[in-house]
Amino acid sequence: MLISSFHERQTRNNEKIKQLLNFLKEETYSDFKTLMLLFGFRDHKSLYSLLAKTERMGLIQKHVLESRTMKISLWGITSDGLAVVLTPNDKIFPARFEPSRVTGWTLEHHLDNQVARLILEKKGASGWINGDRAGFLSQYQVKHRPDGLLTLPDGNVIAIETERRLKTRARYQSIMASHLLARTRKQWIYVFYVVPEPQKKCALELLFDSIRHVIINHQHVPLEERHRRVFRTYTLDELKRLSLDSYS
Repeated sequence: MLISSFHERQTRNNEKIKQLLNFLKEETYSDFKTLMLLFGFRDHKSLYSLLAKTERMGLIQKHVLESRTMKISLWGITSDGLAVVLTPNDKIFPARFEPSRVTGWTLEHHLDNQVARLILEKKGASGWINGDRAGFLSQYQVKHRPDGLLTLPDGNVIAIETERRLKTRARYQSIMASHLLARTRKQWIYVFYVVPEPQKKCALELLFDSIRHVIINHQHVPLEERHRRVFRTYTLDELKRLSLDSYS
């Protein structure tokens, strides 16, 4: 439906700017493809227009990251942008975008987290808590911090782990123990491992299958099927097709 009133258009535009800033308040920066997913725009022009206007206002800044293997445009929040969306609940001033701190590996992982988060939020999950933020550390005392937490529509919490580069078997054994303890404490009930493609999923599942026990309180605890069911592995494409109703 076309919005004919100038006032209505302004209101809608301000809502979009606020939505963008609230997302970047938590995520610091993002890329065009991910922001298209955030807004669900049908054409690129709408997002380019929104980003250009917000940038002119000094609330975000654009940075083009170039390396031997990639060239990507990023948009990150400025201190003035953060000031717009601060709330009384914020105990510290959130991080502003500092392009010099972005590296290729951290960029890929950061954007993978955002995509996994947005896919699940479109399906009804909510309450994203970034594992790297102070809010997580103050609320959860765990040995291993997941990439983030989301609350499913039925109220249960899941941990999100986006995996682009595989870790060692010993490292996964330690991570599994930490997640299983969190499950015992009912901090979260499932762990979603999200990988970019099927080959990586196959490799990760083989690694997990090779782990026969975890060490908890210096004791060897054999892994049973009920333990293994806590860990779910999905490619990004599988995550898009997933129904959260099956977890209710």
